[in-house]
Amino acid sequence: MKNTFLKTFGGTLLVILMLTMFPQISVSAQEDIINEEKSDEQMEEQTPEDSSARRANARKLEGSWNVLVTPRNCQTGVPMGTTTPSMLTFMRGGTMQETGTRIAPPLRAPGHGVWSYQSRRNYTATFQFFRFNADGTLAGRQIVIQQTTLSQNGNSFTSSATGQVLDAGGNIISSGCSNGVGTRFE
Repeated sequence: MKNTFLKTFGGTLLVILMLTMFPQISVSAQEDIINEEKSDEQMEEQTPEDSSARRANARKLEGSWNVLVTPRNCQTGVPMGTTTPSMLTFMRGGTMQETGTRIAPPLRAPGHGVWSYQSRRNYTATFQFFRFNADGTLAGRQIVIQQTTLSQNGNSFTSSATGQVLDAGGNIISSGCSNGVGTRFE
């Protein structure tokens, strides 16, 4: 009985000592994936920054944003249609969520995607959402690629985006462009 108690007590003490001696390390698998995929030539074109500066600049976009989205003609840039609100949330590690109001909720799901820091105050994001027919069957999905420039003070941004609407079989059935103006939700 005494030996069992000593073994249990000693094991517990060893675990506690190990936890205090070795700090926990946070790891994000997506944070640097984009950098690994870039060629040496692409890396040289960017402003030289050390990885800690890149991480600090990337984190400036993190948070939730109210966005006003205006569709536009892709060739002329002329606005088309009504400006509608949307909400984007950029999370640490490079994932994001999007909810738009152009299509009614029963006909679309929330958007999910990834984002990355490019250089200075420039970011890129890609997200998709599923679309549904009025009877609830899958109509397809929409994929959006967005370029964002953060303001100097970090509380607003402008963006331009291109999107493709795909049917349930993955065939492109239409495409379009838009501009956005975002303000940080606080």
